[in-house]
Amino acid sequence: MHNLCAARALTGFLALLVYACTWADTPDGDLDRQRHDYLAALQAINADDVQRFESLYRKLDGYVLQGYLRYEFLKDRLASSSDEDIHRFIERNDFAPISAQLRTRWLNELATRGAWDTFMHEYRANDDPALQCLYLNRVINTSGNTKELSAKIEKLWLTEQRLPSVCNAVFGAAREQGYLTDELVWKRIELLMAHHQPSFAGELAKQYLDTEQRTWVRRWQEMHRKPAEELRKLGYPVDNARASMIVKHGIMRLAYRNPQAAMAQWESLRGRYPLLAKDNGEVVGTLAMLATQRHSPMAVQWFAAVPDNALDSDLRVWALRAAVRESDWALAKRVVANLGKDEQTDRFWWYWTARIMEETGQTAKARYLYALVAADRNYYSFLAADRLQIGYVMQHQAVKVNRQDVEAVLKRPGMQAARELYAIGDVTSARAQWEWTTAGMNKQELEAAALVAGDWGWHDRAIVSLKRSGHFNDLDLRFPLVYRDIVENNAAEHDLDPSWVYGVIRQESGFAVDARSTAGALGLMQLMPRVGRSTARRLKLDVSSSDAILEVENNLRLGTAFLQNLLKRHNGNQLLATAAYNAGPSRVKSWRPRDGSLAADAWVETIPYEETRDYVKNVMAYTTVYDHRLDRVVTRLCARMPPVTAPSANDVSKPECPQPPPAIPANNSARTPEKPPS
Repeated sequence: MHNLCAARALTGFLALLVYACTWADTPDGDLDRQRHDYLAALQAINADDVQRFESLYRKLDGYVLQGYLRYEFLKDRLASSSDEDIHRFIERNDFAPISAQLRTRWLNELATRGAWDTFMHEYRANDDPALQCLYLNRVINTSGNTKELSAKIEKLWLTEQRLPSVCNAVFGAAREQGYLTDELVWKRIELLMAHHQPSFAGELAKQYLDTEQRTWVRRWQEMHRKPAEELRKLGYPVDNARASMIVKHGIMRLAYRNPQAAMAQWESLRGRYPLLAKDNGEVVGTLAMLATQRHSPMAVQWFAAVPDNALDSDLRVWALRAAVRESDWALAKRVVANLGKDEQTDRFWWYWTARIMEETGQTAKARYLYALVAADRNYYSFLAADRLQIGYVMQHQAVKVNRQDVEAVLKRPGMQAARELYAIGDVTSARAQWEWTTAGMNKQELEAAALVAGDWGWHDRAIVSLKRSGHFNDLDLRFPLVYRDIVENNAAEHDLDPSWVYGVIRQESGFAVDARSTAGALGLMQLMPRVGRSTARRLKLDVSSSDAILEVENNLRLGTAFLQNLLKRHNGNQLLATAAYNAGPSRVKSWRPRDGSLAADAWVETIPYEETRDYVKNVMAYTTVYDHRLDRVVTRLCARMPPVTAPSANDVSKPECPQPPPAIPANNSARTPEKPPS
């Protein structure tokens, strides 16, 4: 078997090598039995059948997941287990996240029974605030001094999250010894107010601040809750930093509802209180940014009034967006003339600098810069190639690993545990095990791991690991053609472009079949349960649960049907349908021009939500790559992205593509100019 493994590795048959070599010493029948016994032992634990569990556990000596079984047994029996047994378990299973998980449970148990010597010996720095505070409190109680711990206490303190009550003693001691200063208290209150937690800020003020300072916190709370009213009736002079901070907070709160009303209030207050003048550029720039997000034509006027030195990198991006939305190329030129050094190497800025040059008659320089951008493979590269009417660069470069790299990765117990968890269907634990195992890998090891994951059919881990390695050009691994028959059949049934369907899947879930978002979206196409059920009713498909929506066949059928519905609602406009898939049709309608039309690249750039903006860019780029992967004639982005019209125009607009569009070779390269023009 080992000779066969070597031969396959040397001839490149990794797909056969990976499985055969890793489990070469375990016959298939034995492996099936071990998996069966493992699942049966889990059932025995859940049924509290200790005798059956122990019997099955002993039969699994040598099985890589035996430690996972022991964890399930020990985690709820720590009080009756010896410290030696627990410590031994942690040491033997340090290749798995269960070692850290059990240590956390054990430390809490040790603290509960007051076994502080063992607690302090076993404590490891971690992200659990309760354990951090138990540790710090013990050090304070034994040393009586918080000075050496002040940096750790400050880091723990400065959070917008509520901390466990055990932390109160740590902060109390730090306050008594002068290390938790008024300044730090105010820093945390500022964090809380920025994260919309005025009540919690008031609690901290009551606990740590004197009467005069609590008055300022109450004023801040009122400003947060009723900004328009508080700004109108301002009952205290703005003659100190706290008053100024509260007023600015109120202006921003009001601006999220009504930027023009906020600007009027700001101009009035700035005229009355000279202290506010020093912040005028920052405030007006932020108001202009919020106005841009609402697509207000006032945004360009406000940005024009902001001094260049008051525009940070974020505000410069929003100033550009305001300018391109309103075709204010003079403002756009001013923005790009003041880019920082890091921005000057950013392809985003190169593309938009070229667009500005093109719009202002600097055609030769624009074409040079477009060529620089077009020499890559991304959304802006494809847009730049369209401006030049040249082919797209796909740059496929397969990962190159040797047999030793693969075997070294596969020999890791953590990798074998991940594979077994994945094989038995415990994908959540498998993913955690994968992350634990690959966390410290170097570039070469990550590339090997990505290749292994792809061979296992675990495409989301292949994509993630390859990204972490910095190798972005293996299109086979990064853009897999998994479930191709199902995707293409559903696309054909709903008259959809299969490349677009793949682009949506790639962006939505990265091919994680069990994906569940924090908002509740499910599966490959990340369907909300409500959307899934309503679409199922329309298709007369029996989908009675979230698990049914997660099933690959159902998910792809429902997702493509929903895409078709959105495409029809937007008269075949793939760009608008893509945005609607992420943000909803009503929001997309509100983002369209009030009249006339807007270039598609400018419309995408001024989508108010960062998530949707990036989503649309990625789906458009991924769809283009999938044209290449499916061996189709690559459709230009300019054909997928016609100018965006006002809603009353019923989405009718012509693509801004050369007629007829030139065919794009499936794989090509371009020479990269050394530097952009000055």
